[in-house]
Amino acid sequence: MTSMTKHTLIDSFSLRARIGWQGLRSDEFKTEGPYLVTGVDFHNGRVDWDDCYHVTEERYAQDKGIQLHEHDLLITKDGTIGKTAVVVDCPEKATLNSGVFVVRAINSEVVPEFLHYVLHSHWFDLFVRNVLTGSTIKHLNQEKFYKFCFEAPDVPTQKKIVEVLGSIDAVVDKTRELIEKYTRLMKGIVQDILTDNITAENTIPLGTFSNALGGKRVPKGSELTIAKTSHPYIRVKDMTKPKVVELTEDFMYLEESDFHKISRYTVNSGDLIISIVGTVGAVALIGESLDKANLTENCSKIVNINGYSPEFLYYFLKSEYGQKEIAGGTVGEVQAKLPLKNILEIKVPILSDPEQEAIVEKLRIVDEKIEREIQYYNKMKNIKAGLMHDLLSGMVEVDTI
Repeated sequence: MTSMTKHTLIDSFSLRARIGWQGLRSDEFKTEGPYLVTGVDFHNGRVDWDDCYHVTEERYAQDKGIQLHEHDLLITKDGTIGKTAVVVDCPEKATLNSGVFVVRAINSEVVPEFLHYVLHSHWFDLFVRNVLTGSTIKHLNQEKFYKFCFEAPDVPTQKKIVEVLGSIDAVVDKTRELIEKYTRLMKGIVQDILTDNITAENTIPLGTFSNALGGKRVPKGSELTIAKTSHPYIRVKDMTKPKVVELTEDFMYLEESDFHKISRYTVNSGDLIISIVGTVGAVALIGESLDKANLTENCSKIVNINGYSPEFLYYFLKSEYGQKEIAGGTVGEVQAKLPLKNILEIKVPILSDPEQEAIVEKLRIVDEKIEREIQYYNKMKNIKAGLMHDLLSGMVEVDTI
């Protein structure tokens, strides 16, 4: 166990923010001049200077207390509360917009970078939830924030902890960059292929070679259960990320008696599904572990496909062109819906089996790289979460890692 000392924020740090009378209007934002930082400019724990607006010299000079310096710690206090960033590679002149605190050490007892990790811990999440309980306005009040208590080891140990967690962050950031790189590559390949193959004369409606069938809602008066039965129920949230949807611990299930009432509304392994209500246009293929699973009424399955592979249609519908086709068939002002008949009107490029397979093979290679990186990314995030808990609580000594 690491020896820990209790600290209260007000004893170790000062808080400053742009006060009300300094409120900036959007028509004051400039394309050059001193940088203006707000919470939307926080990316991966850093300020993305390329995203920032600018302000006049007068606005910058208005308050020296919120003029930014290297290694300042920033935290959002309005809207999305608790998003943090450490100021790195600070420009010569940068200041804060409203909605953000700059947190600065007033003594040498707590390293700001250590506090950065504390503010990402479940202890701070719990503190924020308690502060906001019963409040209709999501705002982290300065007076209440000052009362936040946390524990920290001695400064040398804090620095070692920051170094360990920072090294994991570097790996996570590199993996995220690879995922983004491969995703851009995938998008570019798809766009090039579609540009070469899609013309007004070279498309046919999806309904000419397939059919679209809806899912079914849970029977009236019944509810899904977390107890595992033989009948997993596929919801939109279960299919928004993976290419192939497989059964996971997050799934919910139908009771046996409820399944018999909607037993016709199931999917088969290899089926292509698309979300059609609310979140419209999410696309996925059904994995073997979900063969004969029930499908929500908020999704449709594309069946009786002739002359096209479901995998090619998956990539096509995920593409920018496919998503535009889906958007063109989406209706509803209050809640977005994609009617089944409009799915059948989606225009698909006319391609032979060998042409489809060649396209799929190229995209599959990139897709597999993305999936490997995502798995590694999630693994490193889980490792970091476990280490943060152990190190910040003092349960594990940093020298043993």
